[in-house]
Amino acid sequence: MSAPNPIVGLGGRTDHIATVPHLDPARLQLSPEEGSVLALVGRVERIDAVLSRSSLGEARTIAVLLSLRAKGAIVPARVVQRAPPAAPVVDAAMAEEVDLDPEQKRDIIEMERSLDGMDHHAVLGVARGASPQEVKQAYYNASRRFHPDRYFGKNLGSFRARLERIFKRLTDAHNALSRQEPPRPPTPPPPAARPPTPPPAGRTVSGSGFAAVTAPARTVSGSGFAAVTPPAAPAPPPVAPPEDPESEARRAERQARLARHPYMARSHKLTELIARGKAATARGDFERAYQDFNHVLGLDPKNREVTQLLMEARRKHDLSRAQAEVERGQQLEMSGDFAGAQAAYKLAVSLNPDNPEAAFQAARVGRELTQDAQEVLKLAQRAVELKPGRADYQLLLAQLLLVAGQKKQAKHHFEEVVRLDPDNADARAALKKLRWTFT
Repeated sequence: MSAPNPIVGLGGRTDHIATVPHLDPARLQLSPEEGSVLALVGRVERIDAVLSRSSLGEARTIAVLLSLRAKGAIVPARVVQRAPPAAPVVDAAMAEEVDLDPEQKRDIIEMERSLDGMDHHAVLGVARGASPQEVKQAYYNASRRFHPDRYFGKNLGSFRARLERIFKRLTDAHNALSRQEPPRPPTPPPPAARPPTPPPAGRTVSGSGFAAVTAPARTVSGSGFAAVTPPAAPAPPPVAPPEDPESEARRAERQARLARHPYMARSHKLTELIARGKAATARGDFERAYQDFNHVLGLDPKNREVTQLLMEARRKHDLSRAQAEVERGQQLEMSGDFAGAQAAYKLAVSLNPDNPEAAFQAARVGRELTQDAQEVLKLAQRAVELKPGRADYQLLLAQLLLVAGQKKQAKHHFEEVVRLDPDNADARAALKKLRWTFT
């Protein structure tokens, strides 16, 4: 049974949380705080044990845990006592709350766990010696089951990393088994060289390659001079015969085979994914851009440009998602679901700690739900730090400080409220009472 005062989004303080199996922290780009808290969780740990061992303080540790949950790094876990020999052990991944049915979860988990012991043929499910067409069809069928784009827009949690790992193995297997090119047609031998044509009589071939005419001298009567016949013009170079249709067909076949080469196909695929990711970023579809850039890094991990594009897409996605969570929290609050609204506001804070509205709303609803006073106070302080010119932010912080017994700080913020909003009755009434304290 969960402990009292449950933490929205995590569970009771005596509940357990677990690190997602086969997690790659580098891919998630965790902050130092997130990395330290994840190390405290280990494979599985109770929430209250993590809170007591963390050096960040309880409120900040809870916020980091919520951020790790949102990124799919941790999931709620149920620890089953092993005393009864027949007691089943619950798979934490199967208990994760995502937009997948149990059959889909089981299919993905079993496929991922089998990858390490499978070769390329087993991954695609084809026999050895399969033709390129059979390999291509098997890859197409497997992609319909495990391509991450099939679940676009869904909350996948830790299953997103599982799908990406499976699809990368499928792609590697397809590329490796598709490299066998069809045999090339035999190249015909070059035509035999023509024997040189002997020079005509009266010509001698000099070392320069030109023919010098040495016609015999002819005496012109009465002149005394010998008239020499001028040398003939050099023969034009031979014109190469036009290529026959068979040679043209061979060249076209070589070009077509080159276009089908795995390297060229891979290069074309990378270019297409990068262009599609950039277009998605330009139109504000950051989820799609993140998926495309992440797919590129799966094929080309050393691509620095795409690494930067992925980080930027993720940052913009988190900012957009944080604002969407604030709006969702407001809708839940209007429908009377204050606990759900509080969870949405806190998730917005974890996605974008610089969103003052998210911090203010989380503090305001947290006070109404009588949650941890220190955490609520820190959220209100964060809202005022980010946007000190808002009278309602200052008023909430002043009221929380007054309840916490920090009257001097509360008085300062009540005065700031009156400065920003001279007609604020709540702040004026509170200052009137506080003046008796300081006189």
